[in-house]
Amino acid sequence: MVDHSFLAEKRSLSPSNFDVCVIGHVTKDIISVGQTTTATTPGGTAYYTSVGLTKVGLRVAVVTKVAKEDEDLLLGNLKGEKIALFCQESERSSVFENAYSAENLDTRLQRIRSIGTPFSPEDVEAIGATAFHVGPLTSQDISIDLLKQLAKRPGIVSLDVQGMLRSAHVGEVREEDWLDKEAGLAYVDILKTDEKEALILSGQKVLDRAAAALASLGPKEVIVTMGSRGSLIYAEKTWHSVPCFFPKKVGYPTGCGDTYVAGYLYQKLKGVPPEMAGRFAAATATLKMESPGPFRGSEADVRALLSSI
Repeated sequence: MVDHSFLAEKRSLSPSNFDVCVIGHVTKDIISVGQTTTATTPGGTAYYTSVGLTKVGLRVAVVTKVAKEDEDLLLGNLKGEKIALFCQESERSSVFENAYSAENLDTRLQRIRSIGTPFSPEDVEAIGATAFHVGPLTSQDISIDLLKQLAKRPGIVSLDVQGMLRSAHVGEVREEDWLDKEAGLAYVDILKTDEKEALILSGQKVLDRAAAALASLGPKEVIVTMGSRGSLIYAEKTWHSVPCFFPKKVGYPTGCGDTYVAGYLYQKLKGVPPEMAGRFAAATATLKMESPGPFRGSEADVRALLSSI
C-alpha cells in the first residue's frame, strides 16, 4: 500500500541530505521565435527547476544523463550554481527543438532530435531528499518502478507529467494519453500539468472535472498551468485560481512552467497553503520570463513583485 498521508506529515518525517532532488534529462534545446533561431542552450525540467530552487536558497541535487561530448554545455551552469550533480553518461543527449510563434508565445511546436538513456530506480536509491521532482521528457524516461521506489520514502513526490504524454520517437512531438497513468499517479503527491495535458489524461472536456478525475488517482494537489491565463490548483477538493502576472518585457517562455514548479515546491516545503504557494510560483515564473535561461533572481525579488501587485 502507498502512504498517502498529507504532505506536511510526510515532510516532517523526512531526514534528508537535500531539500529537493530533481530527476530528468538536461536537454540540448534549440529555440526559435518566428523564423529566427535565438539560442542553443541547456534545457529541460531538470535544468530550469533545479536552478530556480537553488536561487530561492534550497539545497538541490540533480540526477541526469547526458552524452560525454555535451557535458560542458549542458552541465556547466549547474556546476556553477553548486547544484549536486549525479550524472551518468548516456549514449546520446536528449535534444529538443522549441519553435514559438512570434504572434503568440503560448503557442509552441516541438520536435525531438534525440532521446537520452532512461532512468532506473538504482539511479536514485542512494539519494535522500525532502522532495523528489520527476521531470520526464518522453514516455520512456521514467518507469513506474522508479515512482514506486520514491513513494516508499517519507518525502514528497512531485511529477511534471508532460513527458509521459510524449511517445519516445524522433520527430514532431505529439501528445497522447499515458496508458499507465493509474499505476503511476498512485505514487504522486503533487501533479503538474498544463491545460491540454489535463484534458488528455482525464478524458474530460472541462478543467474542473479533469483535475478532480486526476486527483482521484492519487495526487493530493493537481496544478494546471494555462500560460498567460494563469493557473489553477486543485487541492483537498477545492479549486484555487492563481492569476498570471505580467513581466516588464516578454519573450523568453521556455522553462516558465518548470520555474513555476520551483517556486511552488519551495513554498510547500515551508508549509504554505496551495493558493499562496501558487501566487509565489506565478511571480517566480513571471520574473524568469523577462530574460533568457533559468530564473536568476531571488526570493526577495519575488516578494517585491508580489508586493507591487
